[in-house]
Amino acid sequence: MFESFSFTKRYILALTIIAFLSILAFFNLSKLLSIQSNDAKLVNMSGNQKIITREIAFFAIYYKVDRLKVRIKKMEDTHKKLTSIKMSKELHSIYYGKKVNLDKKVKKYLFHAKRFYNNRDGRSQNYVLKNSEKLLVDLEKAVLVYLKEAQENTNKLQQIESYILIFTLITLFFEALFIFMPANRKINNRTNELIKEKEFSNAVIESSTNAIITLDSQLKIRTFNKEAENIFKYTKEEMLNKARFKEIIPKEYNILNSKNFNKVQEAEALNKKGEKFPIRISLGSSGENKEVAIVANIQDISKEKLNEKILEQQSKFAALGEMIAIIAHQWRQPLSQLSFNCMYIRKKTKDKEIIRETLDNEEIIQFMSKTITNFQDFYKKTDNSIFNPIVSINQALKILDSILKLNQVTLIKRIDSKINIYGNSNSLAHIVLSIIQNSIDIIKSNKIESPSITINLKDSSKYIVLSIKDNAGGIKIYPINDIFEPFNTKKDKPSTGIGLYMSKIIIKNQFNGIIKAQNIQKGAKFTILLPH
Repeated sequence: MFESFSFTKRYILALTIIAFLSILAFFNLSKLLSIQSNDAKLVNMSGNQKIITREIAFFAIYYKVDRLKVRIKKMEDTHKKLTSIKMSKELHSIYYGKKVNLDKKVKKYLFHAKRFYNNRDGRSQNYVLKNSEKLLVDLEKAVLVYLKEAQENTNKLQQIESYILIFTLITLFFEALFIFMPANRKINNRTNELIKEKEFSNAVIESSTNAIITLDSQLKIRTFNKEAENIFKYTKEEMLNKARFKEIIPKEYNILNSKNFNKVQEAEALNKKGEKFPIRISLGSSGENKEVAIVANIQDISKEKLNEKILEQQSKFAALGEMIAIIAHQWRQPLSQLSFNCMYIRKKTKDKEIIRETLDNEEIIQFMSKTITNFQDFYKKTDNSIFNPIVSINQALKILDSILKLNQVTLIKRIDSKINIYGNSNSLAHIVLSIIQNSIDIIKSNKIESPSITINLKDSSKYIVLSIKDNAGGIKIYPINDIFEPFNTKKDKPSTGIGLYMSKIIIKNQFNGIIKAQNIQKGAKFTILLPH
């Protein structure tokens, strides 16, 4: 039958088939991009719910009500959008099923956040703080389902694209077999089209906000996009066609096991400078044969981990403040009763030794009561006010007094300041305590003889200058400004590594000030500049 067709008819038939397949491929690709775009928006919205949940808890802790209101509104709008979109059975089960019922939990979380914003309700604040982490776990379940469904949609369209490609190749074969020169021209045109499609795919990969790395069957890197260069600090020339994947993810090299494909995992990566940082990675493959390429989608989650650590630290501070308030409440009455008993015994006896002992006991009781008051004042929440930094220094020193004496540290105070500043005196006290505590830790670690800490406070034309220096041997981190970076600690004992980082943030955001560190003779010096 094919022989009865004229050359022109064969040519037209072949072109028609090729045109049809090309249009089909175009619409399939457009649909793929559209679905990926929609899925990416849903994943992003769902992921943002987690960030907003943490921010609501953070702003609730520090009474940042203006920013709290904005985040409540953002979370509420996002939740409405997510629940208004048609859901799969699995997503519907997470949002409305009895087991998770995420919709109910989000609305209850927002209800307490709003009540705290409107009424400063302590119970609602406590609910937000206690349930933020639990809500994050349930939100993560929804994110994982969105990611899974997005991958399934992509796989289906990729399979259709594969069928289209197979039919295209068959048609090209018969066209080359029966049309000769027109087929040759058609192949050249098709080659140009494929080049454009590849350039388009490369543009999509390069514009991705995640690091995209592909490996061949020998685990040599074939793709290394711009975000991968930014994250790992290597250039494409340094990585392409080289088996260096295990250099950037050394301890988690077993994640390349096929059992871990299509799973979102967290690992520790290493950049060119030798710096370690946390990542979230998912692996995929286009087939099961040995020559198949592996696609790694990597996200730097350093900031996410830092926010989690800060939130954890702030939660501990809040819990400590509540605990001290409870202790103070429980101890006030017994201490008062003991003091009264001593006075009663002293009035009823003429024994000088007993009188002297009761007086000593009264001094001990007063000391205990004063200590409780100092700790309670230090950890309670306070509003911004006009104050002199001397107040914060003395507040911190009251807490550290026994520790300084225990470690035989000589404290030198040189105070010459009369200018007040506006801000939170407790926040500045926490910073002073953090710096001095660091010095004490290093003094103990290095076993310094005749240890001393000097505090200077003086006024200048633009700033109130607060400096704290020690003779503990100096800062060993280089460059020295990296000491204010998160998770950068040289302490032998367990440490969060965010104390000085948070101090820098507080000084900058709350006081519009500056903190600097430098090594001096025999020790280190921290200088805080607070604008008038």
